[in-house]
Amino acid sequence: MSEVQHLSISLWNANGLRTTTVHEVLSHCLSSTLLFITETWLLSPSLLPTDWMQYHVYGVPVPSANRGSMGVTALVSPSCPFPVSQLPSPNRYTLSLKVGSFRIHCLYVPPPLSTADFMNILSSIPSLPNTFICGDFNARLGDLTGDALVSSRGAAMARWLADRSLTVLNGPLAHGIPTWVGFRDDREMSSIIDMFLTNASLLSPRLDIASDLSLGSDHRLLTLSFSSAQSSASESSSATSDTTTHPRRLWNLSRLGEPDPCQLYQDTFRASAAPLLSQLKRLVQHPPSSRPPIDDLNASLNSIIYRSLDASVGDRPPRPSHWKKYWTLQLQDAADYRNRCYRRWRRAFGIDQVFWWHLHLLAIPLFRQAVIDAIRLSW
Repeated sequence: MSEVQHLSISLWNANGLRTTTVHEVLSHCLSSTLLFITETWLLSPSLLPTDWMQYHVYGVPVPSANRGSMGVTALVSPSCPFPVSQLPSPNRYTLSLKVGSFRIHCLYVPPPLSTADFMNILSSIPSLPNTFICGDFNARLGDLTGDALVSSRGAAMARWLADRSLTVLNGPLAHGIPTWVGFRDDREMSSIIDMFLTNASLLSPRLDIASDLSLGSDHRLLTLSFSSAQSSASESSSATSDTTTHPRRLWNLSRLGEPDPCQLYQDTFRASAAPLLSQLKRLVQHPPSSRPPIDDLNASLNSIIYRSLDASVGDRPPRPSHWKKYWTLQLQDAADYRNRCYRRWRRAFGIDQVFWWHLHLLAIPLFRQAVIDAIRLSW
């Protein structure tokens, strides 16, 4: 017997992953089954301070520097419903996992490599059913993804995709949405180089690209979500999960401090509450002989509030029990301020873009230092 199960895969190029900030990245991936991170710069035997299961293809040392380059890491959520095992890596740039019935290969291919070397890396990945290939390809595919141009590496990759019957999910699911955005010489630059490829049949696939989220990298966080039919390995395990208490709902309430989301919340609440307000006025003007349905009225009001928050600021999953204790309200405020500066930069024009980009750059080291200080105090 088979049942439909949900899988959510997040992907992010860290441009050098700081172990002190991995939990902030995970805070945006709490609904994800796996998080793949490219360009970690981690060297063996480094491990990240998290309770998520972790797998690594470590980077290579940089001469005269206390860090590595390249590197790929996979973090598996404690709530992952699938068995996960690491597969032999087909090359030094790729981390390979088996997740349930899927084979997932995540790679980082540095720009200096020749097109021939790049194609050798792609060709070394086994062509098997139910395969995903994701990562930072540093290749631009033009119209196939909605990018502005086709690079020489991208042209060779497009031919390889056709030969392997692989679909670039960025095309149909997030056409034209950049995954890398930079600001150089007072000019915004963008490209689509972080991608998901697959030959699997997916149910209700969705690819979200966090365009308004700043995580200290010029690459955006991507999350691919879909459903698939899997064999029920154990009825008891699903029964156990069904008996767990439903977590309380949380929303991105800090966004109510922004004018547009706040106005949207007010307008949505006012429109949704009109029928309830009319019902309450009738009860006051013409009191019934019996007690009115207080619980139903309360449930209606709560439902209106929830729908208004969903429409204006969006909800977020609760932090799991393994969340680090040092994450404080002050750290969340610092992260929110950095992200707010990033969003304002994304929406600004002319000289305002320079202003908000400068504030965003200043907010990044302030947040990182706040995390370091909070960890030190927690000891």
